[in-house]
Amino acid sequence: MVSIIIPTFNEAVYLPRLLSSIEAQEYRDREIIVADNGSRDGTRDVAKRQGARVVRGGIPSVGRNRGAAAARGDTLLFLDADTVLPDGFISKIVARFEKDFVDICVPWIRPIDGSKPIYRTIFQFSNTFFKLMEAIQPQGLGICLLVTRRLHNRIGGFSESIRVSEDFDYIKRASLVGRFRVYPHVFVYHSVRRYQREGVGSLVQKQFKSGFIYLFTGKAFDTDDYKFGTFSRYVMEEREGRRAEHDGTEVKKLLSSFDKQSRRLRTQIEKMEVQSASHGTRARAAAQERTAIRGAKSQKARKKKK
Repeated sequence: MVSIIIPTFNEAVYLPRLLSSIEAQEYRDREIIVADNGSRDGTRDVAKRQGARVVRGGIPSVGRNRGAAAARGDTLLFLDADTVLPDGFISKIVARFEKDFVDICVPWIRPIDGSKPIYRTIFQFSNTFFKLMEAIQPQGLGICLLVTRRLHNRIGGFSESIRVSEDFDYIKRASLVGRFRVYPHVFVYHSVRRYQREGVGSLVQKQFKSGFIYLFTGKAFDTDDYKFGTFSRYVMEEREGRRAEHDGTEVKKLLSSFDKQSRRLRTQIEKMEVQSASHGTRARAAAQERTAIRGAKSQKARKKKK
């Protein structure tokens, strides 16, 4: 059984869409657990009406851990509430998961709810970067993460002392004792609401900061002023009726270069895959040659005995 765990806080708008996409999946051996952090907008009622089991949650790391503790399945699928699954997603990712004998994996992510080309560029760059780093410094996003219960329990779940980048920390610890993969040909849709609310420039700056800290120190980025459901002061300004700041020119120029960087990363990935395939071919040829030599020696030995 696959246990689908969704941490929530005031997600009555986005959660129904995710639950409907789960209901449309052909993979039926599943359960849905919503770990709610005291929502005040009817999130819990929405979850129950659509067949989910509701447990007490907390910040994302706490909610995921509590959802996992209540789960009955041997495989855990962590999803964010503003995610949407395409048709056949669960069947595809579980099939790859089992075929490759991996313990933890993440799919690629595509944007939804936004038409700006920059959203596709940002997501594509992130996907490609995570794939390139797969064997070097495993990392990914908790937006959608599939893991065995055994591995989750072995590493003690998500660190509840980390409020931001807890997914990076989780994947890092999990990859030290289990096999990790990034799957380019399996994807989910994710809302771009954070970019729309906070502004592309501000959020990308935070993501760069978080990424560089993790890349060079191996430690997850954290911040003292994080609150689940409140992305930043930009969101607070929006809720108070004030407009968020516009994106900076420098950041827009930086984002415009992502396409080039993404192509370079994809070229590197393709080279690595070709080298890996070539190495496997040479290894098989060498093994066949060794087998042939042993066979010839055995044949000579039998002739001498005769």
